[in-house]
Order: sequence, then structure tokens, then C-alpha cells
Amino acid sequence: MTTFNLQLFAPGLAAAGVGVQGRFVGGRLHLQAEGLSLEIPLTTIRAKAAGFDGRQWLLEWDSAEGLCSALLQGEADIQALRAGAPEQLAGQLQAARRGERGQRRRFHMALLAAGLVLALPFLVLLLFWLNAERVAGWAADQVSLNQEQRLGDMAFAQMRPQLKLLEQGPALNMVSEIGTRLTAGSRYHYQWFVAQDAQVNAFAMPGAYVVVFSGLIDKADTPEEIAGVLAHEVQHVEQRHSLKNMLHGLGWRALLSLALGDWAGGIWANMADQLGSLKFGRDMEREADMGGLQALRRAGIAPQGMASFFEKMAKQDGGPIELLSSHPASDERLASIRSAIAEQGAYPAQPLRYDLAAIKASLKP
Repeated sequence: MTTFNLQLFAPGLAAAGVGVQGRFVGGRLHLQAEGLSLEIPLTTIRAKAAGFDGRQWLLEWDSAEGLCSALLQGEADIQALRAGAPEQLAGQLQAARRGERGQRRRFHMALLAAGLVLALPFLVLLLFWLNAERVAGWAADQVSLNQEQRLGDMAFAQMRPQLKLLEQGPALNMVSEIGTRLTAGSRYHYQWFVAQDAQVNAFAMPGAYVVVFSGLIDKADTPEEIAGVLAHEVQHVEQRHSLKNMLHGLGWRALLSLALGDWAGGIWANMADQLGSLKFGRDMEREADMGGLQALRRAGIAPQGMASFFEKMAKQDGGPIELLSSHPASDERLASIRSAIAEQGAYPAQPLRYDLAAIKASLKP
């Protein structure tokens, strides 16, 4: 006679239940353990799948003392129960088996859902990495001009003590006048600066701060070359390249801070710190070149100065050129600039009437 093991739960027994051995005799279920013997009519038994994964079966019945139940916890005992069960229980056992399968499917779905929840941060990071530039571009679009100005103000305030800025003079006048022509009609209010520094460098920051180093002015042969550099730099502001790069570099911390409007948090100070070490990718440099050539055309300034200055710096002998460390002047890039100038065709342009020699002399210590 087939027997199977169960854990019996009934009024008066320990809360953890009692292990019993079961078997079917006639129309009854016999449960036996040391000091315990029960006989339950089959007509009172209800069978169903139990457990979080449906791998347990539960038999329930009502007694004079209250609800009783017996739990089968292993597949071997479930199979023994099914093998020895009389016809009277066949329908219930088949329903229990179907319930077991359904519960198991739900359990697997719950496992899958839990796995997805646990994997979500990694999936988000993967998606961000795969679409970082697109996400950073979207995030930059969510930053208002006022917020960008605040970021630029913070960054420039941190950087200013390191710069020896000229308060006045012909060099500052020239940079300001050329820059104003190049940015006519812009949504930004530009601030122009000349720093007394021998590095061949210039940079633009969010909030429309533009700084030109005296070393760059000294290396230029014509005011049009300086105009070409300025036209390029202002496009990094107009196209929000610095902002996109910072959001890209700081990732979801910046996006979360942006979404919460947390401008008082340290994340923005970190962004400001990043400005001094940002480097633009090839696509951003090309966008700044092409946008700069269009700005030169709108301002009526000859475009050849952009190509000649970058070409001259690319061929410069000696130590590294600071400007080119963040604006690499590759042959491919120079060819693109020359090609774009040719495609633009000739347009009316008046020479920039600045005495560059006298301006350079004013910058000498």
C-alpha cells in the first residue's frame, strides 16, 4: 500500500505541525504518527497547490475542533499521493496539478520581474552609455538660459583668480569689438576678456564668457585670424557644447539634480570645476568650425583667417600648444574648413582695421 509523508497542522498541535505518514484505506485518508492516529473521510478533503512556487500540495478539511491541513512538500510524496488516491479525489488532484503549473508560471514571472528590477540600474547605465551624447543633448535642452548663466557665473568665479585679466587696453577693445560683431542677434549676453598669459589659448564657457590669452594674439598675423578663433569659440557657447560635455561626464547625478531643480547642491560646483579640463570631440569641433564660418560671413569678416591660424598652429614647432590640446587641428579638419570656405564662395568682406603690431606691443610686460 502506497504511503506518503505530510506535515499535519491542527488545533491542539504545535504551531510547526507534526510529521505524519499518510495512506488511503477505503474511502478514508489515514494519518499516523507516534501517539496520533486520524481517519478523514475523502468527501471532506479539499486539495490544492501551495507554496510560492506551487511545489507543495495542501490537503484541508474541517473537524469539530476547527480547520485542519496536511502539507506535502516534495514531488515524491505528491506522486505517491496521486498514485494511491482513490477515484473520489481524482478531480481535485487534477485541479491541484493545474493550480501547481499556474502558480509555478506566476512564480517564474515574479522572478523575472524581480530580476528586471534588480537589473534596472545596470540597464539604465548601459542605455546611458550607449546614448550618452543624445541624453546629454536632451538634458542640456532642459537647462534654461538663466540656469546656464548661473553655472557660468560659478565656474568663472572659480577660475578668475587664476587669470591675470586686463581691465582695459587696445587688445581688449579689439576682442570685444570683433566678438560683438560675431554674436550680433545672439540670445546670449557675451562678456569678453583678455588674459595676460603666454599660452596660445582661448576658451568659452557657459553663460557666454570668452577669454583670449595674450599668447594667442601674439601668434596671430592678422586680426582676421583672431576673428576666426573667436568665431569658433562662440559656437561652443551657441551650441552649448561645454554644457553637454559636463552633463555627459557627470551622468545621472547631474540629470537627477537637474530634474529636482537642485542648484544649491555640490553637483553644480563639480560641473564648474570640470570646465577647465573639458575637451571637445571631433563632431563638436566640426560643428564649431562650420558655425564659426557662418558667423564670419554674417559679420562680413573674411573666413580665411580661421584656416590659416589653425594651420599655422598645427605646424608649430616646440612644446605643446594649449589651444590645440582641446582643439586638435588635424589635416582632415583643416581640409574640411578649406572645403567649407570654398563652398561658401566669395562674399563682401572689409579688412579689419586694427594695428595688430601696436596691439601686440601693448601686451608686452
